[in-house]
Amino acid sequence: MTVVWLNKVKRCVGWNAADQTQISDLQSWLDSDLQKVTEAIGEYLVRFKDAQPMLTNTRFVQRLHGVLREWLIGPLSGTFDEAYTQARWALVQKLVEVGLTFEDVILMKSLARRQLLELAQAQLDGNPQVLSATMDALDKALCLDIALIYGGYTRVRDAEIERSMLDRFLAITGFSRTLYENLAEAREWNDALKQRVS
Repeated sequence: MTVVWLNKVKRCVGWNAADQTQISDLQSWLDSDLQKVTEAIGEYLVRFKDAQPMLTNTRFVQRLHGVLREWLIGPLSGTFDEAYTQARWALVQKLVEVGLTFEDVILMKSLARRQLLELAQAQLDGNPQVLSATMDALDKALCLDIALIYGGYTRVRDAEIERSMLDRFLAITGFSRTLYENLAEAREWNDALKQRVS
């Protein structure tokens, strides 16, 4: 299902092999400035969220910059496949752990695009056609990526709702969590056994 959906999104934004080439060029230009760009995005985000005191916490800043680096270089890899989808969904958990919401990711996308535009302009000075093609490919990649990130946030939200409903069910029925998990596991085993038999 994921591959079918991903291919649909690729067709929708018009992603093709030429875009992947343009993105790989942008990724190679970013290599030397990656730290500077992630720090700029991180500082803006912290100011936006009114969390400046967090900048004094070295471990938090390192985690934040690490997550931002992973987020930023993802769409520039251009490998929008099943493995990439799973990696982006796993990244969402890290984004949540450093306190970044989906709305923050939308802001990050805008900040990253501006930084990458400046980088591309510096590299392609005097070549507006290549600059335009590069930014067009970047916009497609960011669009594909934001769709995957949204899917990841939806999964996190659904898991939280499921946990909340389970906690409420356990409180009402008096079941222990272990008993509930054992019953659920037994049911899964029984369903798998029925499928093998039929």
